[in-house]
Amino acid sequence: MLFAVFTIIAYLGALLWIMPTLAHIDAEKKPNIKAVLILGIVAVIFHIINISQHLIVSNGQNFTVANVASLISVIISAVATFALTRWKTVWFPLSIIYSLGIVTVALSTFVEGSFIKQLSENLGLMFHLSIAITSYALFFIALLYAMQLKWLDKNLKSKKMAFSPVLPPLMTVERHFFTLTLVAQGLLTIGLVTGMIYLHNFFAPEHIHKAIFSFIAWIVYNILLLGQWKLRWRGNRVLIYSISGMMLLTIAYFGSRVV
Repeated sequence: MLFAVFTIIAYLGALLWIMPTLAHIDAEKKPNIKAVLILGIVAVIFHIINISQHLIVSNGQNFTVANVASLISVIISAVATFALTRWKTVWFPLSIIYSLGIVTVALSTFVEGSFIKQLSENLGLMFHLSIAITSYALFFIALLYAMQLKWLDKNLKSKKMAFSPVLPPLMTVERHFFTLTLVAQGLLTIGLVTGMIYLHNFFAPEHIHKAIFSFIAWIVYNILLLGQWKLRWRGNRVLIYSISGMMLLTIAYFGSRVV
């Protein structure tokens, strides 16, 4: 409980530095990246400690939906926070990412449940799940970038957007989106292969929907990457494909689960 409180306070502290800058986007005020970075790192550390207390139990690992959501959230927060040192384009997504961190920490702390697995006895399965979860986290960040791309593209076309040090260049956001999606797609590919190798019941009736929806998502993201690389897709197409892919993966990962 104590680390959950510390985590929420740290995330809120970071948000207090981010939100005023976003609220005055047309101003010349520069974002305080150093303060957000420090608070973000502190929040991630406390978040890791908090989720480890709920996830790792005496008889195995407790993979409730709330715990898995918190685990995914801390991976997203960690990637986005450390990306802030190199990618200023992540400033916009951070407000959503840290808010999600607060929600998932609260859920994993106050929503009780039990779904025990013994991953320590199957290192191959542990590797598969780690790859799948990391892929999902990167795809989520990429979705936030797709939303940012759509917003920037719309405002630039309307010619109503004034220069601001907060606003990232459209081409840079587009490049970072492509990089995130490409890496996540590579991990998803590895996840599908390792799933077939290490999950002996991967194609069993009770699990077949995971394989099907994951593979359809893999196809959707391949089309998205090809469309952006060769056809220079932007705006609605990129956003629609990103949302579709995330929905398919969410159904695959969480569709048959309850807390």
